[in-house]
Amino acid sequence: MRYTQSQIRELLSISVDAFRTWRDAVPALAMHKGHAPTFTPGDVVAMAIVAELVRDFGVRVGTVGDRFDRLFTECRGRSWLSLENCVALIEADNLRLVDVNAPHRPSLDTATLRVPCAPIISRLRSALTATETDDVQGHLQFPPTSVASQPEQRGKRA
Repeated sequence: MRYTQSQIRELLSISVDAFRTWRDAVPALAMHKGHAPTFTPGDVVAMAIVAELVRDFGVRVGTVGDRFDRLFTECRGRSWLSLENCVALIEADNLRLVDVNAPHRPSLDTATLRVPCAPIISRLRSALTATETDDVQGHLQFPPTSVASQPEQRGKRA
């Protein structure tokens, strides 16, 4: 499945200007210019991580755009199932995705931001399924009502 820019902005609650700034700062997003760019599920998770870092930690995308580029490279082409078990580790000079089940020792001499992907993917799934459910049913203009059945008449034709 591919996502459009407007779908991503709606899912992540980001403005057109913010998205434009991200696209200018992150080389991996800059290649998505054009009339109707589309993004992979991995791109959506990477953008959700960026959005969380911007909102929760005040990270400026322009100052760490090169590291976010690496995040997009690592997320691209991966399914949400494989990303669900990952944690993004953002260090002063590096960014990497690490499998939560793989044995790794956190570096104690470097400041590190840890962003687990599982809650992000859970929020994305619930947002997508909520809009899907509404679209399938649609808006009913008239409420459902019970209709009395008429007795069946045998042998008579209308």
